[in-house]
Amino acid sequence: MKNIFKILGVSAVALCAAFVLQSFSSEKKAETTDYVKNLLPVWEMQKMHTLEVLDAMPEDKFNYQPNDVSKTFASQMVHIGYDTDYFRKGMIEGNRIKYEEPDASAMSKAEIRKLVSDAFDNYIAAISKLSEEDLAVELPFGPEKKLKRSQSILFAADHITNHRAKANLYLRMNDIEPPNYKFI
Repeated sequence: MKNIFKILGVSAVALCAAFVLQSFSSEKKAETTDYVKNLLPVWEMQKMHTLEVLDAMPEDKFNYQPNDVSKTFASQMVHIGYDTDYFRKGMIEGNRIKYEEPDASAMSKAEIRKLVSDAFDNYIAAISKLSEEDLAVELPFGPEKKLKRSQSILFAADHITNHRAKANLYLRMNDIEPPNYKFI
């Protein structure tokens, strides 16, 4: 009889430990809040459209720059990719990281495409795991501001749209028809 109580006691402790460990697990469930459900197709479309714009420019024109103060086409694309990953690390995952955008002139079209594609994939994966509580967390945005994660997602999308629009103009300046804008 004592062995049964020992077994039950050990089992109860093991079960409680399993629940505690599960609650502190660093791997989150793929929470599907309405906000996140609505965002995921938008971000998938952002990725597809951005890559279409990138693909439309021939590699020999990647260093096109409309004037001395503007970024090159390659720099616009690297900026989109790097900043999307930077925003993920900082505003979605809450990490403090140093801003070190790569030199676009040292990268091939294939390397830039991979940077952009991977950044979108990582960003989409990160936001797909956010819960309602995660979305409401405020994180530093610059030295004096804070944004909720939900707001930072909108900011990141707007930032991408801004730079992709500039890249579209670079295509037109080179007599290349930009890809049609996409809707979800």
